[in-house]
Amino acid sequence: MNESYITIAIGVFIVYILINVGIGVWSMMKVKSAAGYYTSETGMGPWAIALAFGATCYSATLIIGYGGTAYNVGASYIWIAATNLFFMTYLVWVVLGKKVRNLVARIGSFTVTEMIVARYQAPKLRPILAIVILFAMMAYTIAVLTATARLFEVLFHIPFFWSLIIVAVVVGFYVTTGGIVATVYNNFLQGIVMFVGLLWLGIAVFGTTGFSTGYAELAAQFGEKFVTLPGNITWWGLISVCMITSLLPWGMPQIVHYMFLARKPKDVNRAVPIVTIWSGVILFSLYYVGPVSRVILGEGMNVDKVIPTLIKTVMSPFGIGVVLAAIAAASMSTMAATALQASFAFARDLYQKTFFKDTSDEKILKISKITTLVVIIISIIMAYMEMSNIAAIFNIGAAVSCAVFIPLLVGGVFLRVGTSQGAVATAWVGFIVVLLWALIFGLNGQKAMGIHPIIPGLICSLITYFAVSKNTEPLDKKFLDQIMG
Repeated sequence: MNESYITIAIGVFIVYILINVGIGVWSMMKVKSAAGYYTSETGMGPWAIALAFGATCYSATLIIGYGGTAYNVGASYIWIAATNLFFMTYLVWVVLGKKVRNLVARIGSFTVTEMIVARYQAPKLRPILAIVILFAMMAYTIAVLTATARLFEVLFHIPFFWSLIIVAVVVGFYVTTGGIVATVYNNFLQGIVMFVGLLWLGIAVFGTTGFSTGYAELAAQFGEKFVTLPGNITWWGLISVCMITSLLPWGMPQIVHYMFLARKPKDVNRAVPIVTIWSGVILFSLYYVGPVSRVILGEGMNVDKVIPTLIKTVMSPFGIGVVLAAIAAASMSTMAATALQASFAFARDLYQKTFFKDTSDEKILKISKITTLVVIIISIIMAYMEMSNIAAIFNIGAAVSCAVFIPLLVGGVFLRVGTSQGAVATAWVGFIVVLLWALIFGLNGQKAMGIHPIIPGLICSLITYFAVSKNTEPLDKKFLDQIMG
């Protein structure tokens, strides 16, 4: 295709960006307090929270990072779609959603950290969780920034650095002005655009290669490993990737936070079919086009450039604009949520609740906005350094967060066994084990048969949770009766 698509594609994208900015301005007029900035006063309906949740889960890290990695691994990555759909979307809402919403209502908290600290009556836990969130959210933000910049670089020949700046300016504006209100409504819009864009991309690839014929050609040209299990990867590698991607909503605060926002608990139930259907289309479209793209593009592609190049190759000019908006939407939705969570961790959990407890909510609102901008600026610098590929950066942040938060969150809403000391020990062990494993065996566990750091991290943190809690003073029974219901 010649470069004439650029004008049309950029025009579509600019219209989309202007709508995002408009939502930021509108949200700024609605947000008057720290509670509104953090939680929107829990006033969101099922469609808003369902699509905002989905758009945050399935970011440009998934589309560019994992879609590109599927080009190298093969059709076995369809198992990621299956496990994600069941564990990451359907099950998390059915099992965890209403429990979290009810616990928030009983405790009265702005952030996931606040909720967990109150649940375990463990003030010493707050700074540990804040540090974990800062680390994990920074890694996640870097990954999505890198993914979107790669898209701009390939499609529009915009230098990588300036691509980072464009995305950061748009997201920085609407997040710092409107907080969670702007983030949710923009994510709702982004969820719609992602659905249309990924479905369109899947149809375009199907029209080029066919379904069974595309897989047959993949096997014939590049080998049976690309269409059989475990693919061009070890079994442990495939299990690790399915596990880390499927556990995200169970252990990533920026995703759990959307459960805070439901107008009422029954809205969580209403969100389940919406987010499940939406996720199914996104996931199966992506993990179909990723492996088959090797047939269209040939060998030797940089994995972070596979999906952008595929879009440029098979889509019409208007379609490129829509899919560009879809992927930029995914990036911006996730970046907004991660930057906000990092801001919450510093401003609310460290500054106000740990070190300067007399700080007013009005002052903390200003500090939160400044912190959000600082997080975005640091992320731009780190992304520009290009330390690793998108999927690896994302994986290590997700592993740290899941190893720490899953035992504390799931145990906190379902079990009475956890103690203050057990919660603190769990957070330290999960954090340290993941970092040590990554340092010794690699970010993806490549020196340990592909066993990703999330596996030993989560196992060790779960053992710690039960072992330490069993041997330390239990929480007051009346308190547990009150908050557990």
